[in-house]
Amino acid sequence: MIECPSCGKAHRLGTLFCTECGTYLPTGQTLRTEPFPTDELSPPRAAVWQAESVESEDITPYPVRIHVLETGREIILPALPELLLGRMDPRHGIFPHADLSPDRALDLGVSRRHARILQQRGRAYLEDLGSANGTYLNGERLTPYVLYPLPRQAEVQLGRLRLQITLGD
Repeated sequence: MIECPSCGKAHRLGTLFCTECGTYLPTGQTLRTEPFPTDELSPPRAAVWQAESVESEDITPYPVRIHVLETGREIILPALPELLLGRMDPRHGIFPHADLSPDRALDLGVSRRHARILQQRGRAYLEDLGSANGTYLNGERLTPYVLYPLPRQAEVQLGRLRLQITLGD
């Protein structure tokens, strides 16, 4: 057994700190964290980000037109800051702005909450919401939960369902 020199509490051999007072048992002294000298630290390797200046004017989002290439159906969505693309599922309370169920979305691998179009500060972005079969923007597969700039006209593929998306009139 080891006895703490500060408070006298007994501990098993190999114990480093007293559970009663926190004394470091091998030396009998309390330990404290020492600051590193900042002149010995290397500079950070991360990229330095510049904050964008936020304009005071409120930029309204664009309306979105979706042309389903497989069926020829046109969907016109209102100018909202966030639009959900997927399949409607009333049982689970999922009501996407663009319900692609009539376009054989289930057969073509479209998830209920597949992707979203986000518009902020005059820019539009496409984000895959962790879909089972992926989202593609102009042929490139998107990493889930990462915002990708969405051009004014783009071909988007949800699973195997191909869409032509146009922002604005």
